[in-house]
Amino acid sequence: MSLRQSLQTHPATRKIAHFASHYKLPTALTMAIIASLVLVCVGLAMYYYGGFFRYDLSRPGYEKEQTELAKPTPQITYDTTSPVTTKTVDEFLTEFDARQKDLKAYGDYRDQVLNDENLQIGGVQGSQTQ
Repeated sequence: MSLRQSLQTHPATRKIAHFASHYKLPTALTMAIIASLVLVCVGLAMYYYGGFFRYDLSRPGYEKEQTELAKPTPQITYDTTSPVTTKTVDEFLTEFDARQKDLKAYGDYRDQVLNDENLQIGGVQGSQTQ
């Protein structure tokens, strides 16, 4: 007796085949739900084990960054056809100084700025000894 014949004559196989042929729509929906759950589990596993969750700003503890991203500061535009006056220069310099101060808060661009500790990626912060 071949494998195909043994599967066709096995009572459990016949019951499953009868159920699947008799209830096609519920069987298809159940299989689609199971497939989607498996894909979601694989995606979440890749998300956590791959370390991508570290870049997610929607996690708790990143409320400050969320508010900064949610509310962009309006950019001041200047009329390019009007004459340049002392008042317009002062307005521009005030805006320029404020933007320059914001940029200086980030620090200088050096190699240590891009290390894993400053970017908060890698292992547990502060547990590494050098």
